[in-house]
Amino acid sequence: MSFFGGLKKNAERGRQQVLKDERRLKSSRFNGRMAFSIMFWLVLAGVIFFSFQSWARTGFLNEKVNGYQDKAAAQIASLNEVGFANSPAGETYANQFIDTYINISNDEKEREKRAKELQSILAEGLKVGALENLTEFHGKRVLKSASLYDVKNVNEDSASYVYAIEYELFKVTEEKEQVEVKKKNEEGKEEVVKEEKVTMKDESLGVKEQMIVVRLGTDGNSFNVIEQPYYQALPSETRITAVQDPIDPSKKNVKMEDEMQQFATQFFTSYTTNSIQEMSYLMENPESIKDLYEYKGLEDFVVYDGDKEGQYIVKTLVLLQETNTGLQTKHPFTLVVSKENNKFYVQEFKHTLGG
Repeated sequence: MSFFGGLKKNAERGRQQVLKDERRLKSSRFNGRMAFSIMFWLVLAGVIFFSFQSWARTGFLNEKVNGYQDKAAAQIASLNEVGFANSPAGETYANQFIDTYINISNDEKEREKRAKELQSILAEGLKVGALENLTEFHGKRVLKSASLYDVKNVNEDSASYVYAIEYELFKVTEEKEQVEVKKKNEEGKEEVVKEEKVTMKDESLGVKEQMIVVRLGTDGNSFNVIEQPYYQALPSETRITAVQDPIDPSKKNVKMEDEMQQFATQFFTSYTTNSIQEMSYLMENPESIKDLYEYKGLEDFVVYDGDKEGQYIVKTLVLLQETNTGLQTKHPFTLVVSKENNKFYVQEFKHTLGG
């Protein structure tokens, strides 16, 4: 090989080595930049993802907390509106007081026991002596019945319980009589002597009916009677007009009475024999009294024109007999009936003549 040929060959090898090193360097630079970019975007995506999760969790927790707060606020508002003193516990306590207060024994020990029980029911500062004076009462009082009539003057921590009560008063008198008893004399022989025997006799002074008002107070945990109870006369009897058919009689449809009465008979027979599911084919909101009553007939049957064409309003008293007994009762009904697919269908079913 010539000198120039060898030099050329060496130059070619050097050029190829340089190109190879440049490619390696470019590839190395490219790979490093790509790895950095991927890492950067992954970190950024992670930050965004966890930030979103944190925000969503915080929002969820806030919503839940707000829900609990709203529920608690509603419960507190309901408690304040009704009042703890207007609870069933208040009624029970008032019953206890009335039973203790109204019942008065003629026996001194029983009266002392009653006074202690009453004092435990009364509020601080209110004494039994401020309620009554029994020194001149030589008798007894017996509670026969007590029923809650009304709860009035209701506050958050107090309320007045109004009871209708019935009680009987008795006058207790001494009855003396001479009785014969056998006793031994000084000589040891039995002889009959007369002795005076004293017995206590209850004489009824009659039964009274009236109202009693008991004012209770509460601290949220327990109750006390906070004022002297007072009496009122029973409310006078009132006569309220019974529910009447309000529809104008001029709207009666006499022509449809026979047809509608036939349908009503079939309907109420089904009402007492079919299940609720079966009644859904006859009425909008199905009802049934199957196995409870038997259908026995109709009274005071009236048909009116409804608000729409082809609609009828039926008002009637239905005779229903309790199953396996002869007891019949009359039940008021109002039916709004329309015709669908050539069949009558009950759109509204009311247990009243006034609707």
